[in-house]
Amino acid sequence: MKVAFSEIIITPKNYIGVSMAGYTREDTCRGKLDNIYAHGVLIEESDKRNNKRYLLLLSLDTLKLPLSLVEYIKEKIVYNIPFLNEDLIIIHATHTHSSPDLTGEFYYPGGSIKFLRGVLFGVNRSDKYIVWFTQQIVKMIRDMFSNLQYCLISWTKEHFNPNLVINRRHPSEKILPELGIIAFRSKHSQDLIGILINYACHPTSLSYLNNKLSADYPGRILFRIKELTHGKIKGIYFNGSSGNYNPITTCGTNYEILQRSKSLVYNQQGNYGHTKKIGYTLAEKALKLVNSIPIEEYLEICTISSHSRYFWIPLRDFRYYSKNWVANKIRFVLKKFFLLPLSKLIKTNFTKFVMKYKKLNLVAKSNVQVVQFKLSNPLRSESRNFDMILVPGELYGEYGRDLLSKSPSGSNNSFIFQNTNDWIGYLFPIEDYIEQGGWESFAGFSPVCGLYIINHLFKIFKKLK
Repeated sequence: MKVAFSEIIITPKNYIGVSMAGYTREDTCRGKLDNIYAHGVLIEESDKRNNKRYLLLLSLDTLKLPLSLVEYIKEKIVYNIPFLNEDLIIIHATHTHSSPDLTGEFYYPGGSIKFLRGVLFGVNRSDKYIVWFTQQIVKMIRDMFSNLQYCLISWTKEHFNPNLVINRRHPSEKILPELGIIAFRSKHSQDLIGILINYACHPTSLSYLNNKLSADYPGRILFRIKELTHGKIKGIYFNGSSGNYNPITTCGTNYEILQRSKSLVYNQQGNYGHTKKIGYTLAEKALKLVNSIPIEEYLEICTISSHSRYFWIPLRDFRYYSKNWVANKIRFVLKKFFLLPLSKLIKTNFTKFVMKYKKLNLVAKSNVQVVQFKLSNPLRSESRNFDMILVPGELYGEYGRDLLSKSPSGSNNSFIFQNTNDWIGYLFPIEDYIEQGGWESFAGFSPVCGLYIINHLFKIFKKLK
């Protein structure tokens, strides 16, 4: 097995004045706090006959990557590097809320009404930028092939939340997100080559008041790792199930008060100092975790297998009654009979959802994927597996815990990467939708997205088991 890590800057050349994604800001971009990147890991697997296969993991400092955009990027990668398999190209959005708008919905700054105008009429004006950063990614991948080196792999996880993360929907719930590490060491020198970091927290340490580009705390994690290791160790970040997990910046930690007044969580006014604090704390802990893995626990890859499911999600609501029924139903009816049908009629190059009518019902295409690694330890004559569970939206923590507990390789050997290969919306349990409702249930394609995503992943799990 061989591996190569790399990164390339995808900050727009003329970023002043571009629309920024993630909030209904009053202004367009007014500056830059740090560069945004595309990070990559290329893994080469070869059999006894020296037949080679490649797994490519990409993580982009963007808010989200809808399916149509993911398919475009994969198409351009395979066109330029034909021996790569599209099903073994994984593309993730870190979900920073301080990146350029890619979908047109944030094109008009100035509040919620302007945002709605962008959803309906914000024909994508970022096509040249998308073409350019895709070319940058292809350039990075080409360079990675010349940097491949023989390696061993290991992984570990630890619950870690020193007052960094809060459940914005249920603030009194004491949550313990797992900090997951997948580490690669040189097979010959045993030096650490790079690490993949997996954590669950919205990259919103910078508040809606910020109008400068930034990769948010995931960028500071990778910067701090390079700084502490003098550039010797490279990194890549993948966000876990954090649809309802926010950073703690200015809301404090009096959870009883926050349960009564959730606006203190939603309306935090974090700054770049908070971004650095969260990023540096996670980076330093990640390096400690890596160094805690004994050398004898590093393994060699036997096989990498990919298991994908593509499906159509209907625009459908649940049957129920609760105090939130009226508000939820108004949002659903507005979306089903006005917003999405109208947006489907408007031509865009990269649409937010891939939609069509199926038996008079509007449906959207999405996908899930599980990448399973089968490994061997020549020193101990043992084998182990671990899984990457790829989810096309913002997965609530409850669903994340359920997936990990039922994953084929077990919770300790499984990693969830949300916002990967698509963004279909917030993926929430029906109980949360019925009991609390809220704008998250309006932002995605359909209230049933979470249920469909989970059920299709369970079908893959059943097949693998």
